[in-house]
Amino acid sequence: MTDLKSADEVGGIAPRAAQPQIRTIRPVLFWSAVGAVCIAFATYVYTSWIVSGNAAPVAPGPDPIPGGTQAAIIAFQIACPLLALGAIVYVVRKCLRERQLCVEAAVVIGSTIAWWHDPLINWFQPVLFYNAGLVNFGNWMENVPGSLSPGSRFMAEPVLMIGMIYIWMPLAMGSLARWAMGRARRRWPALGPVRTFCCGWLAVYVIEFPLEIFAVHHGLVAYPASIPSVTLWAGQTMQIPLYGPILWSLVLSTSGALMFFRNRKGQIRVESGIETLHWAGSKLKALLRVLAVAGFMHVIAIGVYDVPVNIAGLYAGPTDTYPSYLRTQYCGPDTPRRCPDGTLFDDR
Repeated sequence: MTDLKSADEVGGIAPRAAQPQIRTIRPVLFWSAVGAVCIAFATYVYTSWIVSGNAAPVAPGPDPIPGGTQAAIIAFQIACPLLALGAIVYVVRKCLRERQLCVEAAVVIGSTIAWWHDPLINWFQPVLFYNAGLVNFGNWMENVPGSLSPGSRFMAEPVLMIGMIYIWMPLAMGSLARWAMGRARRRWPALGPVRTFCCGWLAVYVIEFPLEIFAVHHGLVAYPASIPSVTLWAGQTMQIPLYGPILWSLVLSTSGALMFFRNRKGQIRVESGIETLHWAGSKLKALLRVLAVAGFMHVIAIGVYDVPVNIAGLYAGPTDTYPSYLRTQYCGPDTPRRCPDGTLFDDR
């Protein structure tokens, strides 16, 4: 009879033990959990802000707002809502055409939810001012647990400008970044992911930086706490920290990277593994996509922009005194809190 033996036995090799499979959390579950936590936190902050009575308009103060600034205020408060409306119409039509919640819609929803983090830039001290002549209801910074900046509720958070920007800008700038990344890959097929992303960031930066200069020079925003050695017009009320537009462009470019870089199944990276969730229907999968994108955008915005700019503000140099419509009752003359520019309550 033929002696039947396994190949391993013939070769004198003992059978291999079954290799244990290492289970890892699926990206879609991780990022959607982060998004759910961020949404719950934002809901708490907004609710606490409204219930506490801090949701009240901040007045510009006694200093007159120049005519050029008034014109810029009107222009931005018309343009930003129109751009936001355009973004919403675009993603709704795309969703209807694709018969599913498209990635662009998830970006718009996620970035809109992420608006609540905007005042976190003033976590330690006044780092950013918005013009109180813009439509505002103060802001919710003092209702964020752990806030270290008393009086920060007096910073104006413009609803028709900044609130609308969080709807349209991540989609618009992200789409620009995605386009630039695609062009770069077609031009240089061997380009790696880091350099591809840098091409997208550069396309965003060349638009974002001039916008920042325009907004600061027209008194819409101001950066009172900036490191002098890396600041344009340092010491003046129109100073701009060079790292600010660089970091914010990085944040906006990640929306493009999210849409551009896909896995082999054509999924965005933060929703990888969603096809293995057999218990999830199409509606739940759409919700998980939104939560995952929202979680990712929160982590990027806070980690890439808010934290570094807050830390940099601790090394700020002196500046001229800002007008009341920028610093409002937050800090400076006639307030109990000094601004980073060195003005005090008892200035004479």
